[in-house]
Amino acid sequence: MGLERYWAINRGEVLAKFQIVKRIAAEGAETLDEMLEIHRRLKKEFRKILQSGEVPEERPDYSFLHLKRDILYEMLKNCNFCERRCGVNRYEKKGFCRCGVTSYFSSEFLHVGEEPELVPSHTIFFNRCTFACVFCQNYDIVYEDDYMVDPKELAYIIDIRRRQGSKNVNFVGGNPDQHAHTIAEILIHVKSNVPVVWNSNMYHSEELGEIIEDFVDVWLGDFKYGNDECARKYSKVSNYWEVVTRNFLRAKDNGELLIRHLVMPEHIDCCTERIVKWVAENLGSETRFNLMFQYYPTFKAWEYPEIARRLTIEEMKRASKIASEHLTNLV
Repeated sequence: MGLERYWAINRGEVLAKFQIVKRIAAEGAETLDEMLEIHRRLKKEFRKILQSGEVPEERPDYSFLHLKRDILYEMLKNCNFCERRCGVNRYEKKGFCRCGVTSYFSSEFLHVGEEPELVPSHTIFFNRCTFACVFCQNYDIVYEDDYMVDPKELAYIIDIRRRQGSKNVNFVGGNPDQHAHTIAEILIHVKSNVPVVWNSNMYHSEELGEIIEDFVDVWLGDFKYGNDECARKYSKVSNYWEVVTRNFLRAKDNGELLIRHLVMPEHIDCCTERIVKWVAENLGSETRFNLMFQYYPTFKAWEYPEIARRLTIEEMKRASKIASEHLTNLV
């Protein structure tokens, strides 16, 4: 149930969104405001094409995707990719995510440990993150830079992985949001018709969402917290609930959804239950939902006694009961 368009892409019946965006001709502009004006016009054209299925055959030299890439590079001068809104010029310095213009990744491979419909998933793990989770299970990826991204080379690898059987290209990390400019550049060079999965903490800004939603097929979103207090305490983020719920609602209208929730010790009432109920009421009880019990204390979690342990059997049973009472499409 669900992910109908994702499966249609894999059957070769429709094009991935980025391949459609590459077939819409665009014109260049000198200023960001001029670029955004053209973007608003072409976005309407894209939505008509997506709805009708009448995709242009020719590939222009400068496409809607090229324009998106150029807008993202301009946005780096006063970065607002995430809702931290550092406003730094990433050509000159780094903000909270510790990213400049050049992107780095830790690894890429065919992942068989993702949700069943995604496997095998071509995961590309980008370095750095917009969160600072005290229990980060990928802290080695988040706090280091590994391999510099060559967009053409990674695009070539994506095409190879597709021929090897990947069902998608899964941009993850860390987090992909702060690398959106690089990902757009990569997709310009990808030849295969492969669904794009955006594996994110869903804390991106509305401005970024406006640009990337036209080349994201599946939003694989983490829904970590049911309130702002927990988000501030464990991930150093503000206004979490408002931002993430807004982005999930927008993602529902601009792609397909698969939600992950990592159940944490002592957080059934404040987080798990509220998240499950909100998803059922606002995104639909049939929303694909992965209730995850893989939590273990790592990184700095030992400094927080309430989460310095694994889940108990009772906690897992209670979380499962809550989810099954409200949702019908659990992973």
